Amino acid sequence: MNETKRRPKVGLVLGSGGIKALAAIPLLQFLEKENIDTDLIIGCSGGSLVGGYWASGKQADDIRDNVNHLWSRDLFAKTDYRTLLSIAGLPFGRFDLNNGMIKADRIKKRYLDMWGDQRVEDLPRKMVFQTTEALTGNPEQLKEGKVWEAAYASGALFPILPGIEINGKFLIDGVFGSPLPVMEAVNEGMDVIIAMSYEELTDEPSKGFFPYFMRTTDYFQRWLRRNQTALSIDLHHHEIVFLNVVFDRYISFRATRRIPQILEAGDKVVEEQGSNIIAAIESFSKSRA
Repeated sequence: MNETKRRPKVGLVLGSGGIKALAAIPLLQFLEKENIDTDLIIGCSGGSLVGGYWASGKQADDIRDNVNHLWSRDLFAKTDYRTLLSIAGLPFGRFDLNNGMIKADRIKKRYLDMWGDQRVEDLPRKMVFQTTEALTGNPEQLKEGKVWEAAYASGALFPILPGIEINGKFLIDGVFGSPLPVMEAVNEGMDVIIAMSYEELTDEPSKGFFPYFMRTTDYFQRWLRRNQTALSIDLHHHEIVFLNVVFDRYISFRATRRIPQILEAGDKVVEEQGSNIIAAIESFSKSRA
């Protein structure tokens, strides 16, 4: 992008979506190819995982080539049976914010391997992690602290996964407060906002508890996302480019076999909307020339 009198502040918003958020990787590849720098990345849940890894200095092509390091089925393989006993009201059961239906130790270890001792405030690309305070339901943005903890908190889909205590607050998945945190990018003063969301549209039955749980979770976040997005558009006086990746089936967070299809869906949306991203940035630059 050619420099003008003032380059717009570009905000990248990557919404929640579990494994479907891997569809954002083609968008990151596009931004690198077009030399579009981001002044802020805001990620929620799966979007925070992808955005946070890119913010740490990784190249988008490398992320795509090693996508199975980012999301693998074994991360969700350990069931917490004491939690299941508690749900059934049986003896020896135990359940609180520290527990979930799936044990989180493998996920936390993977995140620690990915980010080590990196801190949010020191990342090469500025990053904000969207979470939710478990005991109040208030949206909470993490702008400092350990990256691996922030990324885990942003995707801790309680009660499937346990919450995590950070700075005296129990934090869980950002999806409960702001599944597509465009408003946060507006509040940060971004001129051009690029926002990617993910949607599943089908009337086919699901199979099993987890698919139905994820399906019903998607219902409420869909309407919350639409309402918050409409408010963001009303309050923002510049450009917001939305990229909505639509799937014709419900994709479980364990469905790693669908990763190639998820990436292809991201490729298609970026191909359709890439010119709009460039036009939005150029239009702002010309207006400020």
